[in-house]
Amino acid sequence: MNEEKETKETKDENIIVPPKVNTKEKKDTTVEDYFKGGLFVLLGIIIAISALKFYFTVDNIIYTWFKHEYVPIIQAFYNLTVIVVSLYILKSYVLKKKEKK
Repeated sequence: MNEEKETKETKDENIIVPPKVNTKEKKDTTVEDYFKGGLFVLLGIIIAISALKFYFTVDNIIYTWFKHEYVPIIQAFYNLTVIVVSLYILKSYVLKKKEKK
């Protein structure tokens, strides 16, 4: 009976747990990183403003080029196109984010 206890104790002693390794090492943020982030936000705002201006300019062009009776049909197709392209961009952006994780 003493032999069984000794073997159990020695089995417990042989278990070695490796230390946890942090695979994601945090990089110190520098002034350059803050500058790049700020530039990214600024360019994003400029692109968003330009996209809105383009959207409303095309809307005005539709009123100019087409007869008034066809304007709602053309606008519907234009808005549908904008929605489809926007959803595609969002979907591809979200899928890229999920693949990186």
